[in-house]
Formats: sequence, C-alpha cells, structure tokens
Amino acid sequence: MKSHPLVLLFLRFFLLPLFLVSTARAGDATMAQKIDGWLEPIAKAADSAVFYSFKVGGQSLPIILLILGGTAIFLTIYFKFINITSVGLAVRTARGKYTDPDAPGQITHFQALTAALSATVGLGNIAGVAVAIGMGGPGATFWMVLMGLCGMTTKFCECTLGVKYRKIDENGKVSGGAMYYLSRGLKDKGLGGVGAVLATFFAVMCIGGALGAGNMFQVNQATDQVVSSFGVFDGEGEKIWFGVILAVAVGLVIIGGIVVIARVTSFLVPFMCGIYLIVAFIIIATNIDQVGSALQMIVHGAFTPMAVGGGIVGVLIQGIKRAAFSNEAGVGSAPIAHSAVKTRKPASEGLVALLEPFTDTVIVCTMTALVLVITGVWKVDAVVEKDEILLYKTKAMVEIVGSVTQGDELRIISKEKKDEDKKLGERGQVWIKDLDNGEMETAWINYEGLVKIEGVTKTSRAFGQKFKSFPKILAVAVLLFAFSTMISWSYYGEQAVIYLCGGHKPVVVLAYKIIFCCVVVVGAVSSLGNVVMLSDAMIFAMVIPNMVGLYLLLPVVNKELANFRQHVSDIEKSNK
Repeated sequence: MKSHPLVLLFLRFFLLPLFLVSTARAGDATMAQKIDGWLEPIAKAADSAVFYSFKVGGQSLPIILLILGGTAIFLTIYFKFINITSVGLAVRTARGKYTDPDAPGQITHFQALTAALSATVGLGNIAGVAVAIGMGGPGATFWMVLMGLCGMTTKFCECTLGVKYRKIDENGKVSGGAMYYLSRGLKDKGLGGVGAVLATFFAVMCIGGALGAGNMFQVNQATDQVVSSFGVFDGEGEKIWFGVILAVAVGLVIIGGIVVIARVTSFLVPFMCGIYLIVAFIIIATNIDQVGSALQMIVHGAFTPMAVGGGIVGVLIQGIKRAAFSNEAGVGSAPIAHSAVKTRKPASEGLVALLEPFTDTVIVCTMTALVLVITGVWKVDAVVEKDEILLYKTKAMVEIVGSVTQGDELRIISKEKKDEDKKLGERGQVWIKDLDNGEMETAWINYEGLVKIEGVTKTSRAFGQKFKSFPKILAVAVLLFAFSTMISWSYYGEQAVIYLCGGHKPVVVLAYKIIFCCVVVVGAVSSLGNVVMLSDAMIFAMVIPNMVGLYLLLPVVNKELANFRQHVSDIEKSNK
C-alpha cells in the first residue's frame, strides 16, 4: 500500500532528529538534566510574567486568578445559576433530543463533549489534585470544587460564542475557538482592531498551552507512572526512549483531523473514566466511616492556615490553579472542539459544555481528593530508598539527631541547594511514627537516597494502599489519558496555527505537528516543577484575552440562550 506523502514527510523530518536525541551518549551528563536545565529559565520567566501578584496577608495573590475566579462567580449570578438549573436540559441536549441532523457541523453534541472531555478528564484530575493537595493541603479541594461549579457557567458562555462565530469553509470543515469569537464577534461591535490583537495573542498562547499543559505535563506524568509502576525506562537517560516511543505514537495519530479524534475519544474517555471512578468509589465505600472526617478536613483546611501550603491564600491559589488546569473553564480552549458540533443553535452546545467542569472537577477531582485524604498519602512527599539516611539538626548538616530507614515516609517542608556540592538539602518531617499523636519533628536530610512522591505517583500510592496491583492498572489508564489529551490538544494548537496563517497551510501545519511531537520528548525527561510552572503560565495566559471577549459579548450569549430555550419550548409543545 502506498504511503501518504504527509506521512513520508513526517517520518523523514521527525524520526531522524528524535533518533539522534535518543542515541546521544549517556556520558553527556545526562541529556535529561541538560534539557531540564534549559527548560527551567523559560518556565520561570513565563511564570513571573503571567502570574503578576500583589501581597495579601504576606502572601502573593496573582491578579489573573482573581480575574478568572471573579468572572466565574459573576457569570453564575448573571445567568441566574444556570449551572444548576439547566443541568437536565444540558443532558437531554447531549443525548440529541433537540438535534437537527441536517444542521451544519462535523460531529454530534455527544462527540463534541467527549472530544473536549478528553482534554480535561485525565491527568489534571489524577495528578493535578495530588499537586494541589501536596502544596496546599486538603483545603485546596474545597476551592477546586467551588471553582468547578462556577466554572460551568464560564464554559457555557465561551462554548456558545465558539459555535456562534465559528467559520465553515466550502467543504464543510469547521474552524472555531476563542480566536474566532474575539476577531469576528468584536468586529461586529465595531472593535475589529482590538479583536484582531486579542485573537492573535490568544492563538499564540494556545499553541504554547498545547505544547505545555496539553503535551509536556501529560507525558511527564505518564512517564513517571510507567517508570514507578513497571520499573522500565528507569535507567540513566532511558526516559528519553519512552518519550520517543510516545512521540512517534502521537505523531502517527495527529495526521488525522477532529472526526478521527472524536471517534477515538468517544470510546476511550467513558471507558477510562469509568474504570478510575469505579476503583475510587470502592476505596471510598470501603472506608465510608472516614469520609465524614475527610470532608471535615477539606472544609476546615480551606479556611485554616497551613505552614506548607503558604496559609489560606496559598490554599486558595492552588485550588483555583488546579481547577482551571483540570476543567479549562475560562481558558478558551474547549470552544475549539465544541465549535465543530452539528447545530444551528449555539447555546445548545454551550449548555452541553457546562457538563464538563461538573464531570471532571466536581466529581472526578473530589473522588481523587477523598482517596488521597482517607489513605493519608496526601502527607507523603518522599520515601526513603536507601537502608538508612541520617537526619541533621540544622541545614549545616553537622549535628546528627537521628535517622530514617528504607520505606520511611517524609513530609517535606522546604528545600534548598547546598552551595558546596549542588545537592538538594531537604528539611523534612518524619510523620510515619508521629502522625497519630500529632508530634512535629523537623530535621535536615540529604536529598540523595529519597524518592519523590508527587503528582501522579502520589495518587498511585494512595490507590495502591487498598489495591496492591492497581498502580500498574493506573499506569495504563494514565498513559491512555495522557495520549488522548495530547491528541485533543494537538488539534487545539493546530486550529490556532490555521488561524494565524489565515487558512490551512499543509506545510506549516505539518511543521507544528513535528514540533509538537518533539516536545513530547522534552516533557518525558523534565522535572515536574518546571513542567507545571510552564504549563500553568501558558494556560493562564490564554485567560486574559478570553475574559475580555466574554464580558464584551455577554449580550450575544443572552440572546442565543433565549433563542434556544424558545426552540426547546416549541419542540416540547409539538410533542404533546
């Protein structure tokens, strides 16, 4: 069978550089460390630019988080709590009750929902919750859920606008997303120049979001879980090989378009989500006597200062950050997938879209958090790998105060590099013996000999306490979650590229896909801290232009909602 010319180009220009990277000499100081070192200043620069902050109670509060959270609350009130009152209508619409089969578009309401969910239900719920609780304590869950509920209204607005201002070419192919309602919607209001600038900025940031949150974070956590669960690719420099394999797999799939993605994800997402939720439910059900205290800890922690989490403000920040990372409400990415739906009523898809934050944040994230809190694994930041590691009284690491042995679990309070040898010194609290009676023992410990428990490995450890073999099952699920998310986000980035080019330019799109696949390798070998920092910055940079568009186009959303409600009323009357 003759190969497609685009596939040949992909193999020629993508596999060769990956091969050269993967076969680099192991003696080159670990290529992984070099890549991570290259990424660190970029991540820090992006983080400081996007998360410009002011002080509240001695803690830095990023302005962008206030804008995102405040807008979600405002829209919820403005639309009279549509996130609660219209859930039934949203479900009926997703099932196709009010669908016109001859309406323009490429995919059904349900396919659009699952395509968008494939980019949100996944590692943001599994690893993201662990990151939030690890940094902000159980209280971060409260703010995640609150933002998820209010974010349902935000998602409704942006997806309604995504369909309203989408672009359909002569072949019926749909292009949509925030860049289109920013440019076309604001032009209708006489703000064409402003809209063009905002749309361009959004498209550029969307490409960054695709490479960061939709790519590097996904492969980073998938790599960690596969390595920790199966013990493969754990040698010096071997993670690069895993990155290469996953990059090739992703590259071969993203040659297709949104129809292919919809077909794959409409099967994978419910299946993956179902397995994860069933196991989480079993763990919660078998520990039902602890659920009350876990919920109490979550609510209490939301308003109680926590030393490790940076106080109440720190807990709030982690909750909002991880909620946005999980459900993408307000980010403007989901309208890209939802724009392809078959409908003549934009608000119909907006209502379907509000089910996303409820599914991935209110349900999946809450269940993950309960498992982490019930098992107590949320406190574990590192595990002793060596037979014995000494504990020191001060960071000078001279006076020995005790030791920890293999298998002991540590709660890390802070860490810093020691100038003399560049190794990390961690001040940790050994809670494995003192947790029950509440004693707080702190000491300095040489980081060498500890295994980090963070992100997805923290969640995996929690599930593994109840089901010994589940970490391996979770590793497969995480890999599938990551894979489907990368496919969906590659499409988001592709649509941004198409917008910036003024149309579909095959060579440019292929170049983007090659870059996307190469970045998979970078994500596989980088540290979680740098990946999260860069991913957060790229995701939240998309919020800025999107929020401007939402406020200016609110009257349009209102009009479309009234239009669809009248359409539903007419159908219901005719069926009586």
